[in-house]
Amino acid sequence: MSKQPGAAFSKPTDDTPTTHDVATFDLRAWIAGTAPVTRSVTVYGRPDLQGEIEALRDDLAETDDPADALTIARTLEAKRAEMTGSALRFRFRGLRNGELEELRAATAATADADGVTELDYRILERQCVAPAGVTWGDFATLHTTLGAYFMRTIMRTASEAVTGGGVDVPFSSASSALIKDSGKS
Repeated sequence: MSKQPGAAFSKPTDDTPTTHDVATFDLRAWIAGTAPVTRSVTVYGRPDLQGEIEALRDDLAETDDPADALTIARTLEAKRAEMTGSALRFRFRGLRNGELEELRAATAATADADGVTELDYRILERQCVAPAGVTWGDFATLHTTLGAYFMRTIMRTASEAVTGGGVDVPFSSASSALIKDSGKS
């Protein structure tokens, strides 16, 4: 795919929302088609590999031996592939009216050492759209195994889904380029 500048890599100028005809607009049909905000984030199950990859990158830059360089490069790429393979995309939706109150009423107020409560985990479970079937216990276990990195990443994304701040139609230069190059619109 060409990376040349052009229309395929420019944000469309016509991103204005549709103006509905007030005489025929059906508000109730529009309301029936609405849904809470969603946000997604990728979390790496093997973030420990990042330090190894950085060290290998430094070793590669410092070596003068071509044979060592090739060995280091292969090891580095294998670690990158392993880290990339550990990626999992989570998608969260905003809470609907009454859901937070329902969860509060059904959950004991207990906090772990990081100040994260069972309620926090249950809220994440309720908000999680993908991957399907993640339980509050799974979030608690991931917090234990991946630590603060996981909770900060996940909770920031879930919070953005609740607040809905800055909602717009995301633009993808990659999809625009693929469509342009395919000859179909």
